[in-house]
Amino acid sequence: MTAGIAPWNYPFLMAMWKIGAPLAAGCTSIIKPASLTPRTTLLLGEIAKAAGLPDGVLNIISGNVGPQLTAHPDVRMVSLTGATETGKAIMRTAADTIKRVHLELGGKAPVLVFEDADAALVAEKVSIGGFVNTGQDCTAATRIIVHKSRLAEVTDAIVAAAEKVKVGMPFDSDTEMGPLICAEQREKVMGFVERAKQAGGKILTGGKIPAGFDKGYFYEPTVITNVAQDSEVIQDEIFGPVLTIQSFDDETQALAMGNDVVFGLASSIFTKDVGRAMRLSAKLEFGTVWINDHTPLSSETPHGGFKQSGFGKDLSAEAVGDYLVTKHVMVAL
Repeated sequence: MTAGIAPWNYPFLMAMWKIGAPLAAGCTSIIKPASLTPRTTLLLGEIAKAAGLPDGVLNIISGNVGPQLTAHPDVRMVSLTGATETGKAIMRTAADTIKRVHLELGGKAPVLVFEDADAALVAEKVSIGGFVNTGQDCTAATRIIVHKSRLAEVTDAIVAAAEKVKVGMPFDSDTEMGPLICAEQREKVMGFVERAKQAGGKILTGGKIPAGFDKGYFYEPTVITNVAQDSEVIQDEIFGPVLTIQSFDDETQALAMGNDVVFGLASSIFTKDVGRAMRLSAKLEFGTVWINDHTPLSSETPHGGFKQSGFGKDLSAEAVGDYLVTKHVMVAL
């Protein structure tokens, strides 16, 4: 028996990620959706039953039952997509029964922009990568680190792209960015921005609730500069539509700044130099490195992180391996 704990930011998609690999490996599966977003996963259970999946193979349990699942002796593996602190708690609980743990946790993705990069392309990809799902994405483009010779040009392009993002109701066809998940999450995002301002950060655009959106949990696409490398807005996951822009002098400094966080889930490099791209992708401590792009994932490629972004993989054939145990059988002839 395996248990999958899915997050609220992509509830249906993440439930599918947690179901596919264990079932393909021959395991039965319990899926617990996030308490804020259970309905699509409960519907998935109805679909599985209607499709003829035998009772007990896939089980959906909602509510605050995560600790019970992770502590249960019959659960042999727990797969979590969620916050790093939640992952740490699951590891501690899992130790009592020596169960396997697969963790896909927080992120703080750097975007390294070199002097030969296309500024328009950077702005387009950063706008998508930073504001998709209202920035509530562990792979979100959050830290834009630009060569000093292109800082002004790239900054202007990113700010212009951020200001063009259409904020609106989720079911309006022209909306590009909807609200945050709840009031608590918006308060968290606003707290990060206000503290960054107090520490000397400069808000280039955004930084407030958009006009006309008193109802709902909307927040403007926000770009901040003049922030220190050790500041919380650089080091901690915000999980909202907030980007920071910094500059670097050379490749060595860019790599050091990119790696200088506890997370290691996703990153990207914008350059026309193939050698530089390959050299840096080998040294960046992130499970995914995009070249001249940010965000796309495919079912054929593994997804997972380094450091406090966790371990184990979702997607691809590699994900199935996490649910298998090698057995040695020797026959005497």
